[in-house]
Amino acid sequence: EKDLRAFVTSALAAVERIAGNESQYFKNIPAASVSEQIGVAGYNKSFIPTVTGVLTSLRSDVDQGYLTSLEAQLRANVHDDFMVQAQELLNAKYYVAALVIAGGVLEDHLRQMAMNRGLTWTGNGSISKYNDVLRNNAYAQPVWRRIQSVGDHRNDAAHGNGAAVSANDADDAVKFIERFIADHAA
Repeated sequence: EKDLRAFVTSALAAVERIAGNESQYFKNIPAASVSEQIGVAGYNKSFIPTVTGVLTSLRSDVDQGYLTSLEAQLRANVHDDFMVQAQELLNAKYYVAALVIAGGVLEDHLRQMAMNRGLTWTGNGSISKYNDVLRNNAYAQPVWRRIQSVGDHRNDAAHGNGAAVSANDADDAVKFIERFIADHAA
């Protein structure tokens, strides 16, 4: 009985955390009656198939990507558009502009990663600040170092020191940012 109560409590918490308490998943578990039933000895276990059915459905939908929020889909589309623009600028030999745009995408992606993990920073955000809070929380030290390097080049490009940015630096940074975003979901 104790294990069953723990299972139901964990299931309700997981559904609420993943899909929200306004979701159809949560609404399909009669939470009030379940809470009443598991709060007394000798409760009716007839709700267990409902709970397991909701968990099975939620797991399937998560695995198939159906719960990706509209906001996340829009952000991905905007990032893709900006990365295409950065590539076009590289092709036209506007390396500094390409690095500024791609760096903005990286900064926004890192910010979203940190926010989604509940990580905080002090002051205004930046590539460096987001990168610092994500190190060891989302990726290892070598990735952190690479992001720091890209951030330094982006700062040169965006803040009047574009002469310090080579074509190879910009091209390498844009490629790294594309790979990083593909490999590290926000």
